[in-house]
Amino acid sequence: MNAIKYQIIKVTVPAQDAVVNINVNSDKLYKKITGITITTPFAFTPINISSLSLQVNDKEIFPDDFEIKLLTCDQSVPVNERFYLLDEPADGSTVKGKFRDSNTGNNTFPYTVNLYLKLEEKQL
Repeated sequence: MNAIKYQIIKVTVPAQDAVVNINVNSDKLYKKITGITITTPFAFTPINISSLSLQVNDKEIFPDDFEIKLLTCDQSVPVNERFYLLDEPADGSTVKGKFRDSNTGNNTFPYTVNLYLKLEEKQL
């Protein structure tokens, strides 16, 4: 059986129009990052214009100003189908990026966005 782990990267957005840097390492016990998704608070209104850039080991996954609406979905989509598919090394890889809030003034701050990495192939 292929062990799967979901590594959660919590991004706290402190204020309107903030840019929050992301710099974490993937779990060293897993060989591959096979998917990524993002969740936002239910009351999050600027989903259509906020953006995310992301790199794994300096390889661009999402460029600057990649709209997060392309990575989110509602609860009608089954959990296992919510992930943008990847095939990148995990094994302690450096995951860097930026989340850019594009608030229209309707949200409460701070709020937290969760970025989920789907990790597979647990190393023995």
